[in-house]
Amino acid sequence: MRFLGYLLLFIISFAVTVVWKFPVAGLLPHVNTQPVALAGVSGTLWKGTAQQVVTGHPALIASDVQWRFLPAALMSGNTSANLEFEVLGGSGNGNVARHVTSGNVLVTEGTFRMPAVNLGQFLPLPIVDFGGNLIADIETLELENNLLTETKGTIVWRNAQVTGGLQAELGQVVLDVAPQPVDGQTSHIAKISNKDGDLEISGEMQIDINGNYRADLRLKPTATANQGLSGALGSLGPIAQRESDGSYRIRNSGNIRNMM
Repeated sequence: MRFLGYLLLFIISFAVTVVWKFPVAGLLPHVNTQPVALAGVSGTLWKGTAQQVVTGHPALIASDVQWRFLPAALMSGNTSANLEFEVLGGSGNGNVARHVTSGNVLVTEGTFRMPAVNLGQFLPLPIVDFGGNLIADIETLELENNLLTETKGTIVWRNAQVTGGLQAELGQVVLDVAPQPVDGQTSHIAKISNKDGDLEISGEMQIDINGNYRADLRLKPTATANQGLSGALGSLGPIAQRESDGSYRIRNSGNIRNMM
């Protein structure tokens, strides 16, 4: 989740800096402000590029960033731009809009693709490496007063695998995220599943508007999985509770902002 947090910070902060904070095209080549720093800027407010954009700590560096102003959004009270960028060995694009009056931010038609090996720098698992490719499709993502109010999208991890201290072929892993009312408030349910892996993965995570989450996952070695995989899961101790059907149940709670 830390990786997703940095990626979201990059998309929104870059759009705010270039499209909304600096409406005068002549200022663009001189922009170098927090939370983003731009280099090699050319073009105009309406259409331009930046050779490099840096944001976050540790730094997330994007290259070949391009933006295109979308004037039609003004009819609905939004300023909007289409962004394309390359980062972490992958690429992404999407429409980012900000409401003129409320300041709410909306991301639509977003896609991002990257090799999973680059996840390692954002996850606290030094003995584990990742293989395969990540493909994220964002149908909608909305922020109100800097709080995530609605997200709907899918992340697919193709040819998923982990190597190192824990080794497993995970097949194709799918994470579906959608808003859902819970106790009168909008929460999000992230459901995870996979197929064709050494592990059967299932479960979900519920996240509320303040970032509090509850996760309930099950991992079950398949008949073809090596014995070392079951041993590795068993060594997790209280983190993974062994069930009568041979699966391992992982339950956890906390605040997602502490992971970003």
